[in-house]
Amino acid sequence: MTAAADGLALSQNAAQAVLARARDAGHDGWLLRVAVVAGGCNGLSWELYFVPEALREDKVFESHGVRIAVDAASFPLLEGTVIDLPGRRPAAFQFTNPRARKVCSCGASFEV
Repeated sequence: MTAAADGLALSQNAAQAVLARARDAGHDGWLLRVAVVAGGCNGLSWELYFVPEALREDKVFESHGVRIAVDAASFPLLEGTVIDLPGRRPAAFQFTNPRARKVCSCGASFEV
């Protein structure tokens, strides 16, 4: 898995899945926005969706051909995170966040 030293990274499997989903949705060339929102059993949840362009205050990263945009409020909570897509079923993105003190057993929420 790729290290996300000072940003955010995707594993090769996750990047391939994101690129395929973007293509299927007609969003080739769009960025993957990764954001933190309030919710879930641990207080914070991940949100992933495609955007046509980054905002001026976004941090933008590139990982395995995927451009990733993170808003200024979410970045301190996500810095160093690696998103993977393990081969298990059902396929779900797995977040490895070095800032998370606690993660929900399903991986959908976290606490910092």
